[in-house]
Amino acid sequence: MTRSFREIAFTAPLSVPLETDAYRARDPGDWRVVVFPGTPCNKLLFTRFLRTAPRGVEVVVLSRPGFGKGHRQAITDFDEQVAAAKPFLEDGKKVVTMGVSYGGELALKAALDFPEAVQGVVTVAALIDEPHDYALTLEKLAVDLEEGGAGKWIEPLSPNRWNKVRAEVAGRRDQIGPLLEQLTDFKAPVEVLHGDFDAIVPKSNAEKLMRVLGENAALDIVPGGTHYLELQYPRRLHQAIDRVRARAEDRIREGAAAVHSNS
Repeated sequence: MTRSFREIAFTAPLSVPLETDAYRARDPGDWRVVVFPGTPCNKLLFTRFLRTAPRGVEVVVLSRPGFGKGHRQAITDFDEQVAAAKPFLEDGKKVVTMGVSYGGELALKAALDFPEAVQGVVTVAALIDEPHDYALTLEKLAVDLEEGGAGKWIEPLSPNRWNKVRAEVAGRRDQIGPLLEQLTDFKAPVEVLHGDFDAIVPKSNAEKLMRVLGENAALDIVPGGTHYLELQYPRRLHQAIDRVRARAEDRIREGAAAVHSNS
């Protein structure tokens, strides 16, 4: 049986509150998955992922700030991006954050910023270092648009979209180093997924992330996997989420047992 979901609108508590939207597959269970899509953010890519989600887990796929309905400006600050998920991190559910590409960084940061709620993380084709060289032509295209060059003919087809991509990819570079430094002491379970046929983000990004996370992370290189594993293998992503949940439950039980033995 496939899951149903619907689009919701909500106010994201950024420094300047922002009206935005998300897809939500409700479930009364204890667990929720909060998904940070990549750039350009498009929650439509996650419809198969939503429909194949197992029962017992609520799923929320965010339209990230800058890409929601009516958003005209890129928002490049990681703190502001993570703030958009705050309404789904404060109601007592246990959360796994999942981030795809650019969103991988945000899923990890959300876990650092909300350790009481976020019990584990799944990264999918996470952009931790740099894209392939030819993928950076998107940045060059956006600069060309700004300067009124040949790329201006693309702008009417996708207004301001590539400018936002360029701004996000460039704006992350000064923030990724401090984030990785914080992750060296990260204890929650992480599953790192990356396709070995990813034409946008090299799998060396996953290897770099594994070196930072160490023994708390598990690496899954997907044979034949592209940059869009949420479209290709949504059930494989759900399996990774299930593994994180199981490891997180073990960690919670161990913590409770330690408290009991010391009382």
